[in-house]
Amino acid sequence: MIAITNIVIFFAVLVVSYPVATMVLALLTWFRKRRAMKTEDRLERIERIDASTDRLKDRLFIVFIVASFFVIAPFLAILLIFGER
Repeated sequence: MIAITNIVIFFAVLVVSYPVATMVLALLTWFRKRRAMKTEDRLERIERIDASTDRLKDRLFIVFIVASFFVIAPFLAILLIFGER
């Protein structure tokens, strides 16, 4: 029962938190690209911004998977199970 609860909470946390984080990252990237459009070497800067954003998204996904599976989901599962008593 605990394992099923842990997996359900893991996916619920991942479905909610990762899209929010990527939306914030996309908004920040948009601001950086907008500032880069005013410079002379805009194409090179935009390519670097895109590359760094892709690397950051990959790292962010791994961090959210690890944090939600090993930290958040077990804590919420324990709270859910022992909170009823």
